[in-house]
Amino acid sequence: MGGVSSGQINQQAWDLLRRGEEGQARTLLLNHLKRQPRDAEANKTLAMIHGAHDEHERAVFYLQRALAAAPHDGQARFMLGNVLMSMRKHRESAAAYRECLKIAPGDIASCDGLGKCLISLGEHAEAVKVFRRAIEAHPDNPDAYGNMGVALSMIGKLDDALAVAREGLARLPGNAALLEFLAFNMNYAEGVDPIEHRRVHDALGDAFARERPAAGPRFDGSRDPDKRLRVGFLSGDYSLHACALFLKAPLLNFDRARVEPVCISTSDKNDGGDAPFRAACEWHSLPTSDPAGVAAHLAGLGLDILVDCSGLSEGHRLRALTPRVAPVQATWLGYPNTTGLPTMDYRIVDAHTDPAGSEPHCRERLARVEGCFLCFTPDAGAPEPAPTRAMQDPHAPVVFGSFNRLSKVTAGTLDAWCGVLRAVEGSTMLLKLQILSPTLQKELRDEFARRGVDPARLVAVEFVKTHSEHLGTYAKMDIALDAFPYHGTTTTCEAAWMGVPVVTLEGNTHRSRVGVSLLHALGLPELIARGRDEYISIAAGLASDRVRLAALKAGLRERMRASPLCDAQGYAARFERVLRDMWRGG
Repeated sequence: MGGVSSGQINQQAWDLLRRGEEGQARTLLLNHLKRQPRDAEANKTLAMIHGAHDEHERAVFYLQRALAAAPHDGQARFMLGNVLMSMRKHRESAAAYRECLKIAPGDIASCDGLGKCLISLGEHAEAVKVFRRAIEAHPDNPDAYGNMGVALSMIGKLDDALAVAREGLARLPGNAALLEFLAFNMNYAEGVDPIEHRRVHDALGDAFARERPAAGPRFDGSRDPDKRLRVGFLSGDYSLHACALFLKAPLLNFDRARVEPVCISTSDKNDGGDAPFRAACEWHSLPTSDPAGVAAHLAGLGLDILVDCSGLSEGHRLRALTPRVAPVQATWLGYPNTTGLPTMDYRIVDAHTDPAGSEPHCRERLARVEGCFLCFTPDAGAPEPAPTRAMQDPHAPVVFGSFNRLSKVTAGTLDAWCGVLRAVEGSTMLLKLQILSPTLQKELRDEFARRGVDPARLVAVEFVKTHSEHLGTYAKMDIALDAFPYHGTTTTCEAAWMGVPVVTLEGNTHRSRVGVSLLHALGLPELIARGRDEYISIAAGLASDRVRLAALKAGLRERMRASPLCDAQGYAARFERVLRDMWRGG
Protein backbone atom coordinates (compact mmCIF):
# COMPACT_ATOMS: atom_id res chain seq x y z
CA MET A 1 0.00 0.00 0.00
CA GLY A 2 2.98 2.27 -0.54
CA GLY A 3 3.83 3.18 3.02
CA VAL A 4 0.30 3.31 4.41
CA SER A 5 0.53 2.48 8.11
CA SER A 6 -1.42 -0.20 9.94
CA GLY A 7 -3.31 2.49 11.80
CA GLN A 8 -4.35 4.12 8.54
CA ILE A 9 -5.51 0.79 7.12
CA ASN A 10 -7.66 0.17 10.17
CA GLN A 11 -9.08 3.69 10.00
CA GLN A 12 -9.95 3.19 6.34
CA ALA A 13 -11.69 -0.08 7.21
CA TRP A 14 -13.79 1.61 9.89
CA ASP A 15 -14.69 4.44 7.52
CA LEU A 16 -15.92 1.86 5.00
CA LEU A 17 -17.95 0.08 7.69
CA ARG A 18 -19.59 3.33 8.77
CA ARG A 19 -20.61 3.91 5.15
CA GLY A 20 -22.09 0.41 4.96
CA GLU A 21 -19.40 -0.85 2.60
CA GLU A 22 -18.58 -3.99 4.54
CA GLY A 23 -17.39 -6.00 1.56
CA GLN A 24 -14.75 -3.42 0.71
CA ALA A 25 -13.68 -3.30 4.36
CA ARG A 26 -13.21 -7.07 4.42
CA THR A 27 -11.16 -7.00 1.23
CA LEU A 28 -8.99 -4.17 2.51
CA LEU A 29 -8.27 -5.97 5.79
CA LEU A 30 -7.64 -9.35 4.18
CA ASN A 31 -5.16 -7.89 1.70
CA HIS A 32 -3.42 -6.04 4.49
CA LEU A 33 -3.21 -9.15 6.70
CA LYS A 34 -1.60 -11.11 3.88
CA ARG A 35 1.34 -8.74 4.25
CA GLN A 36 1.12 -8.14 8.01
CA PRO A 37 -0.64 -11.14 9.58
CA ARG A 38 0.40 -10.04 13.10
CA ASP A 39 -1.45 -6.70 12.97
CA ALA A 40 -3.55 -7.07 16.12
CA GLU A 41 -5.97 -4.22 15.34
CA ALA A 42 -6.71 -5.43 11.83
CA ASN A 43 -7.31 -8.95 13.14
CA LYS A 44 -9.71 -7.63 15.80
CA THR A 45 -11.66 -5.59 13.27
CA LEU A 46 -12.02 -8.56 10.95
CA ALA A 47 -13.08 -10.72 13.91
CA MET A 48 -15.72 -8.13 14.78
CA ILE A 49 -17.11 -8.29 11.23
CA HIS A 50 -17.32 -12.08 11.33
CA GLY A 51 -18.85 -12.03 14.79
CA ALA A 52 -21.59 -9.67 13.65
CA HIS A 53 -22.68 -12.36 11.19
CA ASP A 54 -22.42 -15.20 13.75
CA GLU A 55 -19.42 -16.55 11.87
CA HIS A 56 -17.96 -17.56 15.18
CA GLU A 57 -15.20 -19.92 14.06
CA ARG A 58 -13.68 -17.27 11.80
CA ALA A 59 -13.98 -14.66 14.55
CA VAL A 60 -12.09 -16.96 16.95
CA PHE A 61 -9.36 -17.51 14.35
CA TYR A 62 -8.68 -13.79 13.95
CA LEU A 63 -8.90 -13.08 17.68
CA GLN A 64 -6.41 -15.83 18.46
CA ARG A 65 -4.09 -14.37 15.85
CA ALA A 66 -4.49 -10.91 17.41
CA LEU A 67 -3.64 -12.32 20.83
CA ALA A 68 -0.61 -14.14 19.49
CA ALA A 69 0.67 -10.75 18.41
CA ALA A 70 -0.54 -8.81 21.49
CA PRO A 71 -1.08 -11.26 24.39
CA HIS A 72 -1.92 -8.45 26.85
CA ASP A 73 -4.62 -6.88 24.69
CA GLY A 74 -7.59 -6.87 27.09
CA GLN A 75 -10.09 -5.92 24.39
CA ALA A 76 -9.13 -8.92 22.26
CA ARG A 77 -9.39 -11.20 25.31
CA PHE A 78 -12.84 -9.80 26.07
CA MET A 79 -14.00 -10.20 22.48
CA LEU A 80 -12.77 -13.80 22.52
CA GLY A 81 -14.73 -14.46 25.71
CA ASN A 82 -17.89 -13.05 24.10
CA VAL A 83 -17.56 -15.14 20.95
CA LEU A 84 -16.85 -18.32 22.88
CA MET A 85 -19.89 -17.66 25.07
CA SER A 86 -22.02 -17.29 21.94
CA MET A 87 -20.70 -20.70 20.90
CA ARG A 88 -21.71 -22.03 24.34
CA LYS A 89 -18.11 -22.97 25.05
CA HIS A 90 -18.45 -21.74 28.59
CA ARG A 91 -15.23 -23.14 30.06
CA GLU A 92 -13.11 -21.66 27.29
CA SER A 93 -15.05 -18.41 27.53
CA ALA A 94 -14.53 -18.28 31.29
CA ALA A 95 -10.79 -18.73 30.79
CA ALA A 96 -10.72 -15.77 28.41
CA TYR A 97 -12.59 -13.55 30.86
CA ARG A 98 -10.24 -14.61 33.66
CA GLU A 99 -7.31 -13.44 31.55
CA CYS A 100 -9.12 -10.11 31.08
CA LEU A 101 -9.44 -9.76 34.83
CA LYS A 102 -5.70 -10.34 35.26
CA ILE A 103 -5.18 -7.33 33.01
CA ALA A 104 -7.98 -5.21 34.54
CA PRO A 105 -8.99 -6.60 37.96
CA GLY A 106 -12.63 -5.99 38.79
CA ASP A 107 -13.55 -4.90 35.24
CA ILE A 108 -17.36 -4.85 35.25
CA ALA A 109 -17.93 -6.26 31.77
CA SER A 110 -15.40 -9.06 32.27
CA CYS A 111 -16.87 -9.96 35.66
CA ASP A 112 -20.31 -10.04 34.05
CA GLY A 113 -19.11 -12.37 31.29
CA LEU A 114 -17.27 -14.65 33.69
CA GLY A 115 -20.22 -14.73 36.09
CA LYS A 116 -22.62 -15.71 33.31
CA CYS A 117 -20.29 -18.51 32.20
CA LEU A 118 -20.05 -19.82 35.75
CA ILE A 119 -23.83 -19.82 36.06
CA SER A 120 -24.09 -21.80 32.83
CA LEU A 121 -21.56 -24.24 34.26
CA GLY A 122 -23.60 -24.60 37.45
CA GLU A 123 -20.96 -22.88 39.61
CA HIS A 124 -23.42 -20.45 41.17
CA ALA A 125 -21.58 -19.64 44.39
CA GLU A 126 -18.40 -18.80 42.49
CA ALA A 127 -20.41 -16.65 40.08
CA VAL A 128 -21.83 -14.60 42.94
CA LYS A 129 -18.28 -13.97 44.22
CA VAL A 130 -17.26 -12.69 40.78
CA PHE A 131 -20.18 -10.25 40.60
CA ARG A 132 -19.41 -9.08 44.13
CA ARG A 133 -15.81 -8.43 43.05
CA ALA A 134 -17.06 -5.99 40.43
CA ILE A 135 -19.14 -4.12 43.02
CA GLU A 136 -16.19 -3.87 45.38
CA ALA A 137 -14.00 -2.54 42.57
CA HIS A 138 -16.62 -0.08 41.25
CA PRO A 139 -19.04 0.76 44.09
CA ASP A 140 -20.30 3.88 42.30
CA ASN A 141 -21.12 2.19 38.99
CA PRO A 142 -24.77 1.03 38.78
CA ASP A 143 -23.90 -1.60 36.16
CA ALA A 144 -22.02 -3.61 38.78
CA TYR A 145 -25.14 -3.89 40.96
CA GLY A 146 -27.44 -4.40 37.97
CA ASN A 147 -25.36 -7.24 36.54
CA MET A 148 -25.33 -9.03 39.88
CA GLY A 149 -29.06 -8.50 40.31
CA VAL A 150 -29.81 -9.99 36.90
CA ALA A 151 -27.57 -12.98 37.63
CA LEU A 152 -29.20 -13.64 41.00
CA SER A 153 -32.67 -13.47 39.48
CA MET A 154 -31.57 -15.91 36.76
CA ILE A 155 -30.68 -18.54 39.35
CA GLY A 156 -33.88 -18.04 41.31
CA LYS A 157 -32.47 -15.91 44.13
CA LEU A 158 -34.94 -13.07 43.67
CA ASP A 159 -34.83 -11.76 47.23
CA ASP A 160 -31.04 -11.51 47.02
CA ALA A 161 -31.35 -9.76 43.64
CA LEU A 162 -33.71 -7.16 45.09
CA ALA A 163 -31.37 -6.68 48.05
CA VAL A 164 -28.45 -5.95 45.69
CA ALA A 165 -30.53 -3.36 43.83
CA ARG A 166 -31.43 -1.69 47.13
CA GLU A 167 -27.75 -1.78 48.12
CA GLY A 168 -26.89 0.06 44.93
CA LEU A 169 -29.66 2.62 45.46
CA ALA A 170 -28.43 3.31 48.98
CA ARG A 171 -25.15 4.42 47.42
CA LEU A 172 -26.65 5.86 44.22
CA PRO A 173 -30.05 7.32 45.21
CA GLY A 174 -32.40 7.96 42.31
CA ASN A 175 -30.43 5.91 39.78
CA ALA A 176 -32.90 5.09 37.02
CA ALA A 177 -31.37 1.75 36.00
CA LEU A 178 -31.45 0.35 39.53
CA LEU A 179 -34.93 1.72 40.20
CA GLU A 180 -36.14 0.09 37.01
CA PHE A 181 -34.62 -3.26 37.96
CA LEU A 182 -36.19 -3.05 41.41
CA ALA A 183 -39.63 -1.93 40.19
CA PHE A 184 -39.80 -4.61 37.50
CA ASN A 185 -38.56 -7.53 39.57
CA MET A 186 -40.68 -6.76 42.62
CA ASN A 187 -43.59 -7.97 40.48
CA TYR A 188 -42.30 -11.52 40.91
CA ALA A 189 -41.74 -11.35 44.67
CA GLU A 190 -44.01 -12.46 47.49
CA GLY A 191 -44.97 -10.22 50.38
CA VAL A 192 -44.53 -6.93 48.52
CA ASP A 193 -46.27 -3.92 50.02
CA PRO A 194 -48.18 -2.38 47.07
CA ILE A 195 -47.67 1.13 48.45
CA GLU A 196 -43.91 0.58 48.68
CA HIS A 197 -43.98 -0.84 45.16
CA ARG A 198 -45.76 2.26 43.93
CA ARG A 199 -43.15 4.49 45.61
CA VAL A 200 -40.40 2.69 43.70
CA HIS A 201 -42.28 3.19 40.43
CA ASP A 202 -42.93 6.85 41.24
CA ALA A 203 -39.24 7.39 41.97
CA LEU A 204 -38.43 5.78 38.62
CA GLY A 205 -40.97 7.94 36.80
CA ASP A 206 -39.47 11.03 38.39
CA ALA A 207 -35.99 9.88 37.37
CA PHE A 208 -37.16 9.50 33.77
CA ALA A 209 -38.70 12.97 33.92
CA ARG A 210 -35.44 14.49 35.19
CA GLU A 211 -33.59 13.01 32.21
CA ARG A 212 -35.73 15.07 29.80
CA PRO A 213 -36.34 18.45 31.45
CA ALA A 214 -37.13 20.31 28.21
CA ALA A 215 -40.70 21.40 27.63
CA GLY A 216 -42.81 19.15 25.45
CA PRO A 217 -44.93 20.13 22.47
CA ARG A 218 -47.90 22.41 23.03
CA PHE A 219 -51.36 21.07 22.21
CA ASP A 220 -54.29 23.27 21.37
CA GLY A 221 -56.83 23.43 24.13
CA SER A 222 -59.80 22.24 22.08
CA ARG A 223 -61.39 19.06 23.36
CA ASP A 224 -64.39 18.40 21.11
CA PRO A 225 -65.93 15.61 23.23
CA ASP A 226 -67.41 13.81 20.22
CA LYS A 227 -64.61 14.13 17.67
CA ARG A 228 -63.14 11.12 15.92
CA LEU A 229 -60.29 10.09 18.18
CA ARG A 230 -56.84 9.49 16.74
CA VAL A 231 -55.34 6.92 19.13
CA GLY A 232 -51.77 5.67 18.95
CA PHE A 233 -50.83 2.26 20.35
CA LEU A 234 -47.12 2.13 21.17
CA SER A 235 -45.84 -1.46 21.33
CA GLY A 236 -42.89 -3.70 20.60
CA ASP A 237 -45.18 -6.69 20.14
CA TYR A 238 -46.74 -6.31 16.72
CA SER A 239 -45.32 -9.69 15.86
CA LEU A 240 -45.76 -13.36 16.63
CA HIS A 241 -45.83 -12.41 20.30
CA ALA A 242 -48.27 -13.14 23.06
CA CYS A 243 -49.35 -9.52 23.45
CA ALA A 244 -50.40 -9.38 19.79
CA LEU A 245 -53.15 -11.87 20.63
CA PHE A 246 -54.70 -9.16 22.82
CA LEU A 247 -53.92 -6.18 20.56
CA LYS A 248 -55.94 -7.56 17.67
CA ALA A 249 -59.40 -7.38 19.23
CA PRO A 250 -59.56 -3.61 19.73
CA LEU A 251 -57.31 -2.41 16.92
CA LEU A 252 -58.94 -4.49 14.20
CA ASN A 253 -62.52 -3.92 15.38
CA PHE A 254 -62.85 -0.26 16.38
CA ASP A 255 -65.66 1.72 14.74
CA ARG A 256 -63.46 3.68 12.34
CA ALA A 257 -65.96 6.53 12.29
CA ARG A 258 -65.24 7.12 15.98
CA VAL A 259 -61.70 5.80 16.58
CA GLU A 260 -58.72 5.91 14.22
CA PRO A 261 -56.13 3.44 15.54
CA VAL A 262 -52.48 4.17 14.79
CA CYS A 263 -49.95 1.34 15.28
CA ILE A 264 -46.50 2.51 16.37
CA SER A 265 -43.97 -0.32 16.47
CA THR A 266 -40.80 -0.14 18.54
CA SER A 267 -39.48 -3.46 17.22
CA ASP A 268 -37.67 -4.44 14.04
CA LYS A 269 -38.92 -8.05 14.14
CA ASN A 270 -39.89 -9.29 10.71
CA ASP A 271 -41.78 -12.51 11.41
CA GLY A 272 -45.01 -11.61 9.61
CA GLY A 273 -47.06 -11.17 12.77
CA ASP A 274 -47.48 -7.47 12.01
CA ALA A 275 -49.35 -8.11 8.72
CA PRO A 276 -52.91 -7.82 10.14
CA PHE A 277 -52.06 -4.52 11.82
CA ARG A 278 -50.33 -3.08 8.76
CA ALA A 279 -53.34 -4.01 6.62
CA ALA A 280 -55.99 -2.55 8.90
CA CYS A 281 -54.35 0.42 10.62
CA GLU A 282 -52.08 3.36 9.97
CA TRP A 283 -48.60 1.98 10.59
CA HIS A 284 -45.41 3.61 11.87
CA SER A 285 -42.05 2.06 12.68
CA LEU A 286 -39.98 4.07 15.11
CA PRO A 287 -36.57 4.61 13.54
CA THR A 288 -34.78 5.20 16.84
CA SER A 289 -34.76 4.30 20.53
CA ASP A 290 -33.37 7.70 21.53
CA PRO A 291 -36.01 9.26 23.85
CA ALA A 292 -35.83 12.68 22.20
CA GLY A 293 -36.13 11.17 18.73
CA VAL A 294 -39.01 8.91 19.78
CA ALA A 295 -40.80 11.84 21.41
CA ALA A 296 -40.40 14.00 18.32
CA HIS A 297 -41.74 11.23 16.09
CA LEU A 298 -44.74 10.57 18.34
CA ALA A 299 -45.54 14.24 18.82
CA GLY A 300 -45.57 14.67 15.06
CA LEU A 301 -48.34 12.11 14.60
CA GLY A 302 -51.06 14.43 15.84
CA LEU A 303 -52.49 11.93 18.32
CA ASP A 304 -55.34 12.68 20.67
CA ILE A 305 -54.51 9.73 22.91
CA LEU A 306 -51.30 7.72 23.19
CA VAL A 307 -51.67 4.23 24.70
CA ASP A 308 -48.42 2.69 25.89
CA CYS A 309 -48.67 -1.10 25.67
CA SER A 310 -45.32 -2.04 27.24
CA GLY A 311 -44.98 -0.47 30.67
CA LEU A 312 -41.53 -1.47 31.93
CA SER A 313 -41.27 -4.52 29.65
CA GLU A 314 -38.10 -4.94 27.62
CA GLY A 315 -37.69 -2.34 24.89
CA HIS A 316 -40.13 0.14 26.41
CA ARG A 317 -40.09 3.82 25.45
CA LEU A 318 -41.38 5.39 28.66
CA ARG A 319 -38.57 7.93 28.73
CA ALA A 320 -40.05 9.48 25.58
CA LEU A 321 -43.45 10.07 27.20
CA THR A 322 -42.24 12.78 29.51
CA PRO A 323 -43.01 15.66 29.32
CA ARG A 324 -45.73 14.20 26.99
CA VAL A 325 -46.42 13.48 23.32
CA ALA A 326 -50.24 13.57 23.30
CA PRO A 327 -52.94 15.46 25.21
CA VAL A 328 -53.97 12.19 26.92
CA GLN A 329 -51.52 9.39 27.75
CA ALA A 330 -52.52 5.96 29.06
CA THR A 331 -50.94 2.57 29.72
CA TRP A 332 -52.50 -0.86 29.11
CA LEU A 333 -51.81 -4.53 28.54
CA GLY A 334 -48.08 -5.24 28.69
CA TYR A 335 -47.18 -4.61 32.34
CA PRO A 336 -49.02 -5.50 35.57
CA ASN A 337 -48.32 -2.29 37.44
CA THR A 338 -48.12 1.47 37.38
CA THR A 339 -45.54 3.16 35.16
CA GLY A 340 -44.86 5.81 37.79
CA LEU A 341 -44.66 8.49 35.09
CA PRO A 342 -45.98 11.89 36.19
CA THR A 343 -47.26 12.40 32.63
CA MET A 344 -49.16 9.10 32.36
CA ASP A 345 -52.78 10.08 32.89
CA TYR A 346 -54.61 6.74 32.96
CA ARG A 347 -54.08 3.03 33.49
CA ILE A 348 -56.60 0.82 31.68
CA VAL A 349 -57.76 -2.09 33.86
CA ASP A 350 -61.06 -3.61 35.03
CA ALA A 351 -63.06 -3.99 38.23
CA HIS A 352 -61.70 -7.48 38.91
CA THR A 353 -57.99 -6.69 38.43
CA ASP A 354 -58.24 -3.36 40.22
CA PRO A 355 -61.38 -3.21 42.37
CA ALA A 356 -62.44 -0.13 44.32
CA GLY A 357 -59.70 0.68 46.81
CA SER A 358 -56.85 -0.09 44.36
CA GLU A 359 -56.39 3.57 43.44
CA PRO A 360 -53.43 4.17 45.81
CA HIS A 361 -51.46 1.40 44.07
CA CYS A 362 -50.71 3.46 40.98
CA ARG A 363 -49.85 7.02 39.98
CA GLU A 364 -52.27 7.03 37.05
CA ARG A 365 -56.05 7.36 37.33
CA LEU A 366 -57.75 4.01 36.84
CA ALA A 367 -59.85 3.65 33.70
CA ARG A 368 -61.89 0.45 33.95
CA VAL A 369 -63.09 -1.50 30.91
CA GLU A 370 -66.49 -3.09 31.56
CA GLY A 371 -66.00 -6.80 32.18
CA CYS A 372 -62.45 -7.97 31.44
CA PHE A 373 -59.72 -5.51 30.46
CA LEU A 374 -58.48 -8.03 27.86
CA CYS A 375 -59.88 -9.83 24.83
CA PHE A 376 -58.08 -12.86 23.41
CA THR A 377 -57.73 -13.70 19.73
CA PRO A 378 -56.90 -17.42 19.50
CA ASP A 379 -54.19 -18.67 17.18
CA ALA A 380 -55.91 -19.70 13.94
CA GLY A 381 -53.48 -22.61 13.65
CA ALA A 382 -54.24 -24.05 17.07
CA PRO A 383 -55.03 -27.76 17.00
CA GLU A 384 -58.32 -29.04 18.35
CA PRO A 385 -58.34 -29.97 22.04
CA ALA A 386 -57.57 -33.65 22.51
CA PRO A 387 -58.66 -35.97 25.35
CA THR A 388 -55.89 -36.75 27.80
CA ARG A 389 -54.99 -40.21 29.07
CA ALA A 390 -56.84 -39.53 32.32
CA MET A 391 -60.01 -38.77 30.35
CA GLN A 392 -59.76 -42.03 28.44
CA ASP A 393 -58.56 -44.32 31.24
CA PRO A 394 -60.07 -43.87 34.73
CA HIS A 395 -56.98 -45.48 36.23
CA ALA A 396 -54.48 -43.16 34.52
CA PRO A 397 -52.92 -40.51 36.80
CA VAL A 398 -54.07 -36.91 36.57
CA VAL A 399 -51.50 -34.54 35.08
CA PHE A 400 -51.29 -31.03 36.50
CA GLY A 401 -49.11 -28.47 34.79
CA SER A 402 -48.02 -24.91 34.27
CA PHE A 403 -46.39 -23.30 31.26
CA ASN A 404 -45.81 -20.02 33.06
CA ARG A 405 -42.27 -18.71 33.14
CA LEU A 406 -40.45 -20.26 36.06
CA SER A 407 -39.48 -16.77 37.24
CA LYS A 408 -43.11 -16.57 38.42
CA VAL A 409 -42.81 -19.74 40.51
CA THR A 410 -42.33 -18.53 44.07
CA ALA A 411 -41.81 -20.56 47.22
CA GLY A 412 -45.51 -20.10 47.97
CA THR A 413 -46.43 -21.40 44.54
CA LEU A 414 -44.25 -24.46 45.07
CA ASP A 415 -45.86 -25.04 48.48
CA ALA A 416 -49.31 -25.02 46.87
CA TRP A 417 -48.32 -27.16 43.89
CA CYS A 418 -46.73 -29.76 46.13
CA GLY A 419 -49.80 -29.65 48.36
CA VAL A 420 -51.92 -30.50 45.32
CA LEU A 421 -49.60 -33.36 44.32
CA ARG A 422 -49.65 -34.77 47.84
CA ALA A 423 -53.47 -34.58 47.86
CA VAL A 424 -53.88 -36.36 44.52
CA GLU A 425 -52.22 -39.77 44.63
CA GLY A 426 -50.09 -40.63 41.59
CA SER A 427 -50.53 -37.24 39.96
CA THR A 428 -47.66 -35.52 38.15
CA MET A 429 -46.65 -31.93 37.38
CA LEU A 430 -45.76 -30.91 33.81
CA LEU A 431 -43.33 -27.99 33.51
CA LYS A 432 -41.01 -26.44 30.94
CA LEU A 433 -37.63 -27.42 32.33
CA GLN A 434 -35.47 -27.49 29.20
CA ILE A 435 -34.80 -23.76 29.59
CA LEU A 436 -32.98 -24.46 32.85
CA SER A 437 -29.39 -25.55 33.25
CA PRO A 438 -28.91 -29.02 34.77
CA THR A 439 -27.98 -27.33 38.06
CA LEU A 440 -31.19 -25.30 38.17
CA GLN A 441 -33.24 -28.35 37.18
CA LYS A 442 -31.73 -30.27 40.08
CA GLU A 443 -32.40 -27.39 42.47
CA LEU A 444 -36.05 -27.27 41.39
CA ARG A 445 -36.43 -31.03 41.80
CA ASP A 446 -34.82 -30.74 45.23
CA GLU A 447 -37.45 -28.12 46.15
CA PHE A 448 -40.18 -30.65 45.36
CA ALA A 449 -38.38 -33.32 47.39
CA ARG A 450 -38.09 -30.98 50.39
CA ARG A 451 -41.86 -30.57 50.23
CA GLY A 452 -42.49 -34.28 50.37
CA VAL A 453 -43.00 -34.93 46.65
CA ASP A 454 -40.94 -37.48 44.73
CA PRO A 455 -38.99 -35.48 42.08
CA ALA A 456 -39.87 -38.21 39.59
CA ARG A 457 -43.40 -36.75 39.60
CA LEU A 458 -42.01 -33.58 38.03
CA VAL A 459 -42.18 -34.06 34.25
CA ALA A 460 -40.44 -31.88 31.63
CA VAL A 461 -42.39 -30.98 28.53
CA GLU A 462 -40.43 -31.75 25.39
CA PHE A 463 -38.94 -28.96 23.29
CA VAL A 464 -41.10 -27.93 20.32
CA LYS A 465 -40.30 -25.53 17.50
CA THR A 466 -43.66 -24.02 16.57
CA HIS A 467 -46.46 -22.33 18.46
CA SER A 468 -48.93 -24.89 17.12
CA GLU A 469 -46.79 -27.70 18.56
CA HIS A 470 -46.59 -25.82 21.85
CA LEU A 471 -50.39 -25.64 22.01
CA GLY A 472 -50.54 -29.33 21.17
CA THR A 473 -48.63 -30.17 24.36
CA TYR A 474 -51.71 -29.17 26.36
CA ALA A 475 -53.11 -32.55 25.30
CA LYS A 476 -50.86 -33.99 28.01
CA MET A 477 -52.27 -31.73 30.76
CA ASP A 478 -55.53 -32.25 32.63
CA ILE A 479 -55.53 -29.23 34.94
CA ALA A 480 -53.37 -26.09 34.84
CA LEU A 481 -52.16 -24.55 38.08
CA ASP A 482 -51.56 -20.81 37.94
CA ALA A 483 -48.50 -19.22 39.50
CA PHE A 484 -48.82 -16.51 42.14
CA PRO A 485 -48.56 -13.72 43.12
CA TYR A 486 -47.79 -12.93 39.43
CA HIS A 487 -50.54 -14.66 37.48
CA GLY A 488 -50.32 -15.98 33.97
CA THR A 489 -52.21 -14.19 31.21
CA THR A 490 -51.52 -15.70 27.79
CA THR A 491 -50.83 -19.07 29.42
CA THR A 492 -54.26 -19.03 31.08
CA CYS A 493 -56.01 -18.12 27.82
CA GLU A 494 -54.09 -20.69 25.81
CA ALA A 495 -54.78 -23.42 28.36
CA ALA A 496 -58.51 -22.69 28.31
CA TRP A 497 -58.59 -22.60 24.51
CA MET A 498 -56.91 -26.02 24.48
CA GLY A 499 -59.48 -27.44 26.89
CA VAL A 500 -57.43 -27.24 30.09
CA PRO A 501 -59.12 -25.58 33.10
CA VAL A 502 -56.96 -23.28 35.21
CA VAL A 503 -57.00 -22.93 38.99
CA THR A 504 -55.81 -19.56 40.30
CA LEU A 505 -55.27 -17.87 43.68
CA GLU A 506 -56.78 -14.42 44.18
CA GLY A 507 -54.43 -11.75 45.53
CA ASN A 508 -54.73 -8.07 46.40
CA THR A 509 -53.01 -6.34 43.46
CA HIS A 510 -53.31 -6.35 39.67
CA ARG A 511 -50.48 -8.84 39.14
CA SER A 512 -52.30 -11.36 41.35
CA ARG A 513 -55.80 -10.70 40.03
CA VAL A 514 -55.48 -11.09 36.25
CA GLY A 515 -56.46 -14.76 36.56
CA VAL A 516 -59.49 -13.66 38.59
CA SER A 517 -60.63 -11.42 35.73
CA LEU A 518 -60.03 -14.08 33.07
CA LEU A 519 -61.92 -16.80 34.95
CA HIS A 520 -64.86 -14.48 35.63
CA ALA A 521 -64.96 -13.70 31.90
CA LEU A 522 -65.05 -17.45 31.22
CA GLY A 523 -67.85 -17.95 33.73
CA LEU A 524 -65.67 -20.14 35.97
CA PRO A 525 -65.41 -18.26 39.28
CA GLU A 526 -65.48 -21.61 41.11
CA LEU A 527 -61.85 -22.12 40.00
CA ILE A 528 -60.72 -18.99 41.90
CA ALA A 529 -59.28 -19.69 45.35
CA ARG A 530 -59.17 -17.11 48.14
CA GLY A 531 -56.42 -18.87 50.06
CA ARG A 532 -53.73 -21.52 49.61
CA ASP A 533 -55.73 -24.29 51.26
CA GLU A 534 -58.71 -23.55 49.01
CA TYR A 535 -56.38 -23.55 45.97
CA ILE A 536 -55.28 -27.08 46.88
CA SER A 537 -58.86 -28.14 47.60
CA ILE A 538 -60.22 -26.83 44.28
CA ALA A 539 -57.48 -28.53 42.25
CA ALA A 540 -57.73 -31.82 44.16
CA GLY A 541 -61.52 -31.80 44.03
CA LEU A 542 -61.54 -31.27 40.27
CA ALA A 543 -59.00 -34.08 39.82
CA SER A 544 -61.08 -36.49 41.89
CA ASP A 545 -64.29 -35.92 39.89
CA ARG A 546 -63.35 -37.34 36.49
CA VAL A 547 -66.90 -36.94 35.13
CA ARG A 548 -67.02 -33.25 35.98
CA LEU A 549 -63.46 -32.71 34.74
CA ALA A 550 -64.17 -34.47 31.44
CA ALA A 551 -67.31 -32.41 30.84
CA LEU A 552 -65.50 -29.17 31.63
CA LYS A 553 -62.58 -30.01 29.36
CA ALA A 554 -64.82 -31.10 26.49
CA GLY A 555 -66.80 -27.86 26.49
CA LEU A 556 -64.12 -25.36 27.46
CA ARG A 557 -63.22 -24.14 23.97
CA GLU A 558 -66.86 -23.48 23.05
CA ARG A 559 -67.43 -21.82 26.43
CA MET A 560 -64.48 -19.55 25.75
CA ARG A 561 -65.51 -18.84 22.15
CA ALA A 562 -68.94 -17.70 23.39
CA SER A 563 -67.58 -15.69 26.32
CA PRO A 564 -66.68 -11.99 26.55
CA LEU A 565 -63.05 -13.11 26.48
CA CYS A 566 -63.35 -13.78 22.73
CA ASP A 567 -66.02 -11.21 21.80
CA ALA A 568 -63.77 -8.91 19.78
CA GLN A 569 -66.47 -6.54 18.51
CA GLY A 570 -68.13 -6.17 21.89
CA TYR A 571 -64.77 -5.61 23.53
CA ALA A 572 -63.75 -2.97 20.97
CA ALA A 573 -66.95 -1.06 21.74
CA ARG A 574 -66.31 -1.26 25.49
CA PHE A 575 -62.70 -0.17 25.01
CA GLU A 576 -63.86 2.73 22.84
CA ARG A 577 -66.11 3.94 25.67
CA VAL A 578 -63.08 4.01 27.97
CA LEU A 579 -61.10 6.01 25.40
CA ARG A 580 -63.99 8.46 25.05
CA ASP A 581 -64.27 8.87 28.82
CA MET A 582 -60.54 9.53 29.08
CA TRP A 583 -60.76 12.09 26.28
CA ARG A 584 -63.61 13.86 28.00
CA GLY A 585 -61.70 13.80 31.25
CA GLY A 586 -64.24 11.57 32.97
